[in-house]
Amino acid sequence: MKYFDTHAHYNDKAFNENREEILKKCKDAKVQYIVNVGSSVKESLECINIANSHDFIYASIGIHPYNIKEDNVQDLYDMYKKEENKKVVAVGEIGLDYHFSKEDKKEQINCFIEQIELANTLKLPILVHTRDASLDTYKILKDEKKAEYGTLLHCFNPTDDLVRLVLDRGYTVAFGGNITYKRAPSFGKYLNEIPLEQIVVETDAPYLPPVPLRGTVNDSTNLKYICKRLAEYRGIDENIIVENVYNNAKKFYKIPD
Repeated sequence: MKYFDTHAHYNDKAFNENREEILKKCKDAKVQYIVNVGSSVKESLECINIANSHDFIYASIGIHPYNIKEDNVQDLYDMYKKEENKKVVAVGEIGLDYHFSKEDKKEQINCFIEQIELANTLKLPILVHTRDASLDTYKILKDEKKAEYGTLLHCFNPTDDLVRLVLDRGYTVAFGGNITYKRAPSFGKYLNEIPLEQIVVETDAPYLPPVPLRGTVNDSTNLKYICKRLAEYRGIDENIIVENVYNNAKKFYKIPD
């Protein structure tokens, strides 16, 4: 079985002591591809550097809503053009997060829209982070700004509005360790409404380790637990899940054979 981790953060300080060891372990565990995702201008450059030094890793560049006060979208554009990096495959993670603060809603929304416009300019898909902001995320994606080259909802936590949008627009959704945690019964219902061809898997490493590894540093070798739980929810063979989410990820990111 081959795996594709669509969202990880191997530039995180949690990997400073053993980054190369962990990445080798991932490759040995048949993780064929990893997309390392930026959350700021600085981290995006780190992601590019890691991608350039590992043949199976690609990069995504973006400004997370937590970092909008420190960073400018223009800097992402300048960095992308300066690097001329063919291994940048998306703009993200971008979006809205009202969990800790709702005072900067307007600024978050403006930065989100600006980065969607950047992705359209660069002809790249977007990776969307949304937390406690599903309605505004829905409104922006539905009415205000269309991502012309693909949309992936990261760490997907389904709501009626977002699932309807996913189905209407054919968006890709990524499930991670969150699907192995205790959830309301409706989570399984939502998950089964989404066509398999629109689903990928992710770790968000070093965050969100799946059950039974809560409390540890997450890495891409744990994709197998996510695929197993996804197979249980959908009532199909795990091998079918693994094959499909792998192919879906390659298609979304336009990774050549």
